[in-house]
Amino acid sequence: MKSTIHIETYTMAAYRAIRPAVVASNVGTFGVCGLTISATIKQSDYAYLVDVVNHAAQSAGIHRSEYNIIALQKIPKTP
Repeated sequence: MKSTIHIETYTMAAYRAIRPAVVASNVGTFGVCGLTISATIKQSDYAYLVDVVNHAAQSAGIHRSEYNIIALQKIPKTP
């Protein structure tokens, strides 16, 4: 099963720190609109992607209040 998530960044610094790490993780399909990064990933990769985002932000000195990870929906497999 796949999930769609949004990673909302509230500052340009957070966006610049997180986006390259998310894309480099290569765990799904990504898109960007403004400062929001959308990802469609396998549900089993969710925890890994959260770790990637948190590590990238922490490494860049980005405070947790500058970004948010929102799980939007689960996409069922079609028969």
